[in-house]
Amino acid sequence: MLEELNKICKVESDIDLTQYNTYRIHSVGKYIIFPTSFEELINILNIVKNYNYKYLILGNGSNVILPDYYDGLIIKVNNLNNYEIKNDMVYAECGCMINKIANELVNKGLSGLEWATGIPGSIGGCVYNNAGAYNSSMSDILEEVTFYDGQDIKTLKCDELDFEYRDSIFKKNKELVVLSCNFKVSKSNKEELKNIVLDRTNRRMQTQDLSHPSCGSVFRNPVEAPAGKLIEDSGFKGYFINDAMVSKIHANFIINNGNAKQEDIVKLINEIKEKIKKQYNINLILEQEIIK
Repeated sequence: MLEELNKICKVESDIDLTQYNTYRIHSVGKYIIFPTSFEELINILNIVKNYNYKYLILGNGSNVILPDYYDGLIIKVNNLNNYEIKNDMVYAECGCMINKIANELVNKGLSGLEWATGIPGSIGGCVYNNAGAYNSSMSDILEEVTFYDGQDIKTLKCDELDFEYRDSIFKKNKELVVLSCNFKVSKSNKEELKNIVLDRTNRRMQTQDLSHPSCGSVFRNPVEAPAGKLIEDSGFKGYFINDAMVSKIHANFIINNGNAKQEDIVKLINEIKEKIKKQYNINLILEQEIIK
């Protein structure tokens, strides 16, 4: 398999993944490959599937909890990062950073993605998770998504992709790999947009722990109350297992205080879930993804 993959692009071995995940978990990947085109990505996927080999598609690693050692192939898509803003339409490939595009749109006076200026995720990951903030989500602006289904490249309209709160057809079916998307924005007042972003940035600095590595919100917000309030009211702020700690600033954040491992974070998640279930009879749903 490695011989076939190396004909497409170089496979690297035993790679330190610390900088490839925003928790900054010290993880090692057995193999990693960096496709530079959709053709390369699809050829890589076909090879690993033909060998029934374990793989993980990784964007910016902002919503994943990596293990100490990942014993498969990591397909890092950050080189697939072309995008184009044309009038009120935006084309973006899966490896683009959403906050980069969001900030450029704001500077052009285009509204629709300003909620994402503080999100350190890739476009592919944000479509996959139907990411959002401030009561807005990717599915609010998406027109269509192009993806590979294991056999063909397909394009479907937004309403055909089973988008729900922090969910999509791509999350339900891991065989579907997001390649690119088109979304619509609208002309707005540039200064008003900049003021909105500045206000939200200031609030985020006051209410979120941005000084430690994390993956942002750990749990989805249940209908009964915000997850952070439930966790805080249950006494978890500052609670830790080794170097994994519930933030003292925002209780729906778990931070890495130095050398947190997946095991520590998962134990902390499970303790929180158990207590919230026992205390409020609410099942917290994990927003982050535990990679095995």
